[in-house]
Amino acid sequence: MVRVVMLSPPGAGKGTHGRWLTQQTGAAHISSGDLLRAEVARGSRLGRQVAAYTARGNLVPDELIFSILIPAVVAAARDTGGYVLDGFPRTMPQALRAAQVGVELGLTSEAVIYLTAPEEELVTRLLDRAQRDGRVDDTLGVIQHRLAVFTRETAPLVDYYRSRGILIELSTDRPEADVRADLRDWLEARGPMRPVAGGSRAAPGGTSANNDTADR
Repeated sequence: MVRVVMLSPPGAGKGTHGRWLTQQTGAAHISSGDLLRAEVARGSRLGRQVAAYTARGNLVPDELIFSILIPAVVAAARDTGGYVLDGFPRTMPQALRAAQVGVELGLTSEAVIYLTAPEEELVTRLLDRAQRDGRVDDTLGVIQHRLAVFTRETAPLVDYYRSRGILIELSTDRPEADVRADLRDWLEARGPMRPVAGGSRAAPGGTSANNDTADR
């Protein structure tokens, strides 16, 4: 079963391609953003703490993140045998701690998929998503801040995972069908993703059944 981390700047496609991977493999899709938003919506003390950070476009502190994410990952591995982790880790300390926890719990990630796109395209996608989904936190100023935070805090993880030999780097500034074809090629070659009986594979340049670029 696949155990994959999705790494990308905001708007590059973690959610879109992460959900596709779960459809292909049966592994649970775990979105740190969705979990945090759900906690905020519940209005819990933890949710109020989270909201204070996300409203400014800042990263949520590690202790809050781990208290929400680890139970979800453990449950996913128990119920489906794997996971597609979307939006975590975001900093080097988080990555190092996650690697340690993964070893301790037998849940080490087998691949890290790094999705990229030009910043102008990322801003456009995020503004479109904000209008479509009513995300009040996705204003232009907050989006630009989030991209700057990614460059400062998360981009260093690329070299870390590359040094471990588990990084798969793909551009999403092209049709989704092309990205998905590359994902299947890379993952099958590395071993963590199994072929799905009856599953379809889009040819490069083909038409995607769900070409929702605003959600990338």
